[in-house]
Amino acid sequence: MDNNLQQGILAAKAGNKPRAFDLLTRASQDPATSEQAWLWLSSVVNDDSERLFCLDSALRINSANVHAQRGAAMLRQKGVFPSMPAYPETPKAAPAPDFSSKHIPASKSSQTNFVTPTRTQTTYAPPAPIPTSSLQQKPSYETELKKQELSGYFQYATMELANSKPRQAIEKSLISQGLSPEVAKTVVDDAKYVIRKARREKYKKQMMRGLLWTVGGTVVTCGTLVFASQLGGRYVLFYGAILYGVINLIVGIIGWLTNL
Repeated sequence: MDNNLQQGILAAKAGNKPRAFDLLTRASQDPATSEQAWLWLSSVVNDDSERLFCLDSALRINSANVHAQRGAAMLRQKGVFPSMPAYPETPKAAPAPDFSSKHIPASKSSQTNFVTPTRTQTTYAPPAPIPTSSLQQKPSYETELKKQELSGYFQYATMELANSKPRQAIEKSLISQGLSPEVAKTVVDDAKYVIRKARREKYKKQMMRGLLWTVGGTVVTCGTLVFASQLGGRYVLFYGAILYGVINLIVGIIGWLTNL
């Protein structure tokens, strides 16, 4: 196991997120350890959006990674969108309170000299300062991509995909706007996922509408047929409602299956 990955895992288990982020980011740049590094990075980042970015990065390396698949699916079901991981913030130590004691002035008398009582002063040692080396030594990955806003790029990619623009052209445009090829691919992938999800919902509603029209037209037709056979007269065939329902049902099923 690569030393950066091994030390990063140990730091993550020990709760030292800044050190773990530093080491695991270095390990993610090594093809031999990048998949595991991204998985462990997802456990030390700040929030769910950054966690989803790490899991997506692991899936791009190995799409069959079960742990990354489950984690990414759960986050997307919550409506989370990926964003670039930022360097974890180290909590600052609270300043030590000042408990310095004040001397009690001695009272004097012409007849009796009183001994001034003394109080034992307890010295409180302030907590050791947090070493700044871990905050100063930020990896180049964090320096280049820290707190990068992806919402505008994501909206752009979504609009272009909705207008049937090729994904290669969209990725090229995002790269020209300053994104790296890896980030541009992630933005387009997530925009494509959102569009497919919206289309599935649309075709699902069309399916249900077609089913209701088909069932409704059939029920009304059968009802008039029963009355006509028992009481005499003519029955009404609601072929328009049935045909409309069948067409919508078929189109909805095909569209829903196409966007799985």
